[in-house]
Amino acid sequence: MNGEELRAIRERRAEDQLSFATWLNGALNRRYDRSRISRWESGAERIPQQVAGFLAGQGGMAAVPQNTGMPKMQRAVVAVANQKGGVGKTTTAVNLSYALSTLGLKVMLLDSDPQGNATVHMGLDPGEIETQRKGIYNVVRGGASFDSILQPVCGGAVMLAPSSIGLAAAETELVAEPDNSLVLKEKLAEVRSRYDVIVIDCPPNLGLLTINALAASDLVLIPVQTEVFAGLGVPLLLETIAKIRRRSNPSLNIFGILPTMFSSRLTQDQASLREIQEHYEGRTRVLNAVPRATLFAQASGAGRPAIEADPNSNSVQAYGELARELAAHLQTAEDAHVS
Repeated sequence: MNGEELRAIRERRAEDQLSFATWLNGALNRRYDRSRISRWESGAERIPQQVAGFLAGQGGMAAVPQNTGMPKMQRAVVAVANQKGGVGKTTTAVNLSYALSTLGLKVMLLDSDPQGNATVHMGLDPGEIETQRKGIYNVVRGGASFDSILQPVCGGAVMLAPSSIGLAAAETELVAEPDNSLVLKEKLAEVRSRYDVIVIDCPPNLGLLTINALAASDLVLIPVQTEVFAGLGVPLLLETIAKIRRRSNPSLNIFGILPTMFSSRLTQDQASLREIQEHYEGRTRVLNAVPRATLFAQASGAGRPAIEADPNSNSVQAYGELARELAAHLQTAEDAHVS
């Protein structure tokens, strides 16, 4: 569905953008506003799949010429990685996944951390996942298929491959596996073609689970907290990425450094952000900083991405912008591949 089709449906209902947004919110339990409808109609933002699907189910598109489809994009696996904990890695993976889905992309989030933080953040219980043997461990070590563990979250906007504490055993078990860095890549081949973007939330270390995630990925996103010594550990991660690129995955590239937990009111945060920008200038992109906000912790406690819980909050706009920048990158990559 494109913007013209959406506008035609709205006009047939004899509604302005505000009342149309109110109708959608009541039907889909969302918090869209007039400006969101305007961006969809102008083409500035892709119409979410759940909105297009709902309108199709209502018969709202019956009299509207059907779109030939969204611009073709290169599919990608994106690892969100940093061996330092507490940098907003899971918050980034979860909110980026949902933000990508609002652009109309088919998204899978893979929780590769035995702590199961992304699983909890999406409202699932890792204990139940462990008991039911429905976690990622059962795929990489137990012979299960991804289809047997994937669960819809965020109203079906994202498919989650959940994790549990049992995944911790994979770190030692994989040591004896031939080509042990490529196990996840082999398993993802089963489902990769069905998703536009697969986001992997990596563990806070550089063990075999993280190495498997990097070997299976096309892009790496590195969250870095804006604090003193923020970049400690990143050089080791970059070295690991370079080794994986040489040895097993030459297509692996760094999408960018993402400063997180930034407060413009704190002099130290400002200095740390400048240090990050200056250090990586000319080497890799430094993306716009994600602000520090209580909304992220509140949404995590509620088992929802913050950008889903309050899409109009200024705090979450950085993730919406990040999703659009990633989508634009994938579109450019596809265009270059075709040409």
